Amino acid sequence: MILSDKSITQEINDGNIKFDPPIDDKDISPCSVDVHLGSIIYKFKTPHSAILTSIDLSNPNVATALKELLDPIPILGEGFSLQPNEFVIAYTKESVTLPPHIAGRIEGRSTNARFGITIHSTAPTIHPTWSGNICLEICNQNKIPCTLRAGVAIGQLIFEQVDSMPSRALSSAWLKIKP
Repeated sequence: MILSDKSITQEINDGNIKFDPPIDDKDISPCSVDVHLGSIIYKFKTPHSAILTSIDLSNPNVATALKELLDPIPILGEGFSLQPNEFVIAYTKESVTLPPHIAGRIEGRSTNARFGITIHSTAPTIHPTWSGNICLEICNQNKIPCTLRAGVAIGQLIFEQVDSMPSRALSSAWLKIKP
């Protein structure tokens, strides 16, 4: 069951869903909460032409290797120009903490999508007990560049009631990059 604005507000007020920094009431929609782009973009390094590389997703060190492939680029006043077909990693400005009885999904905003901007490739799920900034896989599918600015509403979190207490703790091989 997807939570409505009333249920989201109640869960926040009860301290079950936590945002840091706290969200503004205007960011709560009928069944979601708008989240904002953090201040750093992680752009993939261009491999040297003399080195042929391939990403092996079965390698147990693939998450660690990802950090080595990314260059952190601060989003300054002029913004970051996301080029057509460019793919970058970023994080939400907000850190979110979920209780064991609520899961979330990160989704794009329709306005951004109409300009060809997607914020996740295939991984929208935010598991119960998650705590941290939400990782975004941002791609510009348009034919013209798009300027990304820190603090812009980039996505929306949809919350769902979990039907029973999970029996497994959240574990992830993903190496968290501090935004």
